[in-house]
Amino acid sequence: MNNLPETAILLISDQWGIYIPQRLAELEFESPLDIVSNADEFAILEDGPDHEWYWEAWETVLRTCIMHDRNGVPHYLYQDGDLWAIPVGTEWED
Repeated sequence: MNNLPETAILLISDQWGIYIPQRLAELEFESPLDIVSNADEFAILEDGPDHEWYWEAWETVLRTCIMHDRNGVPHYLYQDGDLWAIPVGTEWED
């Protein structure tokens, strides 16, 4: 594990493997963070890894998805095995 900032939020463990993107799409309504995303990509992710555009959709979500916590603080996604939410503007060594 990298030296993630203390403010990082673990969203999904790497135990989910290739299903991490699908799980994130399913968590859209269960997460402690509100997800702001492109609905088209999340619909593809919900279909799972057999969808033709699954990995392309995942790359788009990783690059563009912003999530807000209950205080309105925006977070971006970071994946290094596990999937994390990192507050925007946090400085740390990746």
